[in-house]
Amino acid sequence: MLITFESEVVSVDREFGKGKVDAVYPSVSITAENPVAVVERTVAKKGTGALAKAYLDYLYSDEAQEIAAKHAIRPRSEAVLKKHADQFKPIKQFTVAKYFGSLTEAQKVHFNDGGQFDKLYTPGK
Repeated sequence: MLITFESEVVSVDREFGKGKVDAVYPSVSITAENPVAVVERTVAKKGTGALAKAYLDYLYSDEAQEIAAKHAIRPRSEAVLKKHADQFKPIKQFTVAKYFGSLTEAQKVHFNDGGQFDKLYTPGK
């Protein structure tokens, strides 16, 4: 079993052939956010602040979301997601913060050594 992002399922299909691996889509899942940021010190030093901010804004445009969808990355734009409904299964999403607190707290409780993941995981079975 492999728990991964939707886009990875497409990569596996491309590498091994469609239908060679069964994908199971949950009805509910955590929203996987790909963080982006403008590093103020760097753009100030290089004089690229306006360009960096324009690029950041572009990432959330429908045009950029269409590019994301072509690469099997679930669009954040509801309009673009709707256009690709055949590609993206309906999944009710929630944030980590809603149920688990901050990312730091969730990491500590669930994934650090001795956390919940370690208690559930049985290697080699």
